[in-house]
Amino acid sequence: MGTVYRLEHVGIGAQRDKYEETVRFYETVFGWRRMREQPGILTFVGDDAGGRFEIFATDKAPLRAPHHVAFAVSLDDFDRVTAALIAAGATLDEPFINDFGDRILYFTDPAENRAQIVGRIAPLE
Repeated sequence: MGTVYRLEHVGIGAQRDKYEETVRFYETVFGWRRMREQPGILTFVGDDAGGRFEIFATDKAPLRAPHHVAFAVSLDDFDRVTAALIAAGATLDEPFINDFGDRILYFTDPAENRAQIVGRIAPLE
């Protein structure tokens, strides 16, 4: 097998009038920080553990279901993160437990991108 490359970041769009609110949303709810920025145009936010988003201003439609990005949270933090999503104004679906026993909650961010929190009972390997 040849060289294996790691995923560097995922890009998501935010409508221009929701751009700054969307960046702040990921900072506030998930504790991510701005890593690199062209204000109002492009911001990289990250979790300091390898997870990164490129949030870019756009006039295009947001990421819609079934497409989504997922954030791993501990089972102990699942309810706290759910409350933070509510406080930040996210639109939430009803949480559920999947066939593996993981807790799942889909939400939309301020730019209406589809995302998910997942509390896994066993890590993906």
